[in-house]
Amino acid sequence: MSLTHAQEIEFKEAFALFDPTNSGTIQPQAFSDFLALLNNPELSSKVTLPTQPLDFKAFTALLAANHKGAETSDEAYAALFKSINKDASGNVSSAELRSALQHFGNNALSEADVDEIVHEADVSGDGRICLEEFLKIMQKSEKKLRGEHIV
Repeated sequence: MSLTHAQEIEFKEAFALFDPTNSGTIQPQAFSDFLALLNNPELSSKVTLPTQPLDFKAFTALLAANHKGAETSDEAYAALFKSINKDASGNVSSAELRSALQHFGNNALSEADVDEIVHEADVSGDGRICLEEFLKIMQKSEKKLRGEHIV
């Protein structure tokens, strides 16, 4: 299996979202959550859910063969945003972001850390992150992973 550089970056970023402790593995339930966030019934029906934790190699092996025609990063991020935005207001609060991070096992960030993330991303100054602001954060993260210079 050979991934393009862009696919490898995309898969690493997706894997990292579900491995917040950097343990090198994601739990079966986190993988199931990942598939649900993709909102791609065709892919979900083709992929057998694991019963053991997945390392990055196993994660990519499950996804790479079915990656053609998959949604773009922005579409995947929009689906992630929608899942975080529990009240469907179109804006993510610090509390919603903190809850999502904890759901995926990231308990290392303090309330102040999460508030800082929201403050940094909140261009409009309303104390919440809209989809456009969320996409900018995620695109910036992708560029960092690719080693591109960020202004």
